[in-house]
Amino acid sequence: MRSIDERCAEQVVSFRWGRALINRTLSSAPDLNYLIADHDLETVIAQELARETERIQAPTGIAFRRVNVDNEEAAERLLPTFARLGFQPERFSVMVHHRAPDREVDSSAVRRVDWMTYAPGRREEIASWAPSRLIAQQALEKQVLTARVIDTSYWCAFVDGTPASFCEVRRQGDAAQIEFVETLERFRRRGLAHQVVSAAIESLRDSEFIFLVADLFQWPRHFYGRLGFDTVGVESRFMSHLQTLSR
Repeated sequence: MRSIDERCAEQVVSFRWGRALINRTLSSAPDLNYLIADHDLETVIAQELARETERIQAPTGIAFRRVNVDNEEAAERLLPTFARLGFQPERFSVMVHHRAPDREVDSSAVRRVDWMTYAPGRREEIASWAPSRLIAQQALEKQVLTARVIDTSYWCAFVDGTPASFCEVRRQGDAAQIEFVETLERFRRRGLAHQVVSAAIESLRDSEFIFLVADLFQWPRHFYGRLGFDTVGVESRFMSHLQTLSR
């Protein structure tokens, strides 16, 4: 995950506890602009990392500050202070496909499609949560950029000819990530996401390592558990917007 984002960065800046990824062209895309704190974290305090986000990210003109702490023990220790500083903690389960699903489903309605078929549904889904057109557009452009640096495929389940549920699959060597599993709201509760993920897993039967990332506290984590995924670690992100930092 980190190597993909680094390849999408326009600049990588080293700092005492790690490195920062910067993409000024897509400055409203948090997943392209963040600090990675991944070494010498035994004694670091949240205030020091917050100052580094300001020092490194402020000159880029982005409207947020974000740091990923890639050590679960350190993230747990830093979380309360980050919260007091106005950084919203985001915790994600890194889940690996270890076993057979609880039940098999018919995924014959799922097809591999090209970007032009996949993009309209993804655009609609992003628009449902993005706070602005700029953020929505850059989120989509970020996916295009990612597909340029890693082997990417798109899988859709159709309802009456409309791409209703979909996901993205990234492959590198023997490892693969299933990402952006979504079902458009008007097509939910039909088991379509189950079909899409099952088809993606089947397409990766020659991969030794299949994983995905799910919100630690939301229901999809349990859904993926029923599909044979188990949590092996936690990814921790801390993010703040300028109006919060200025208080």
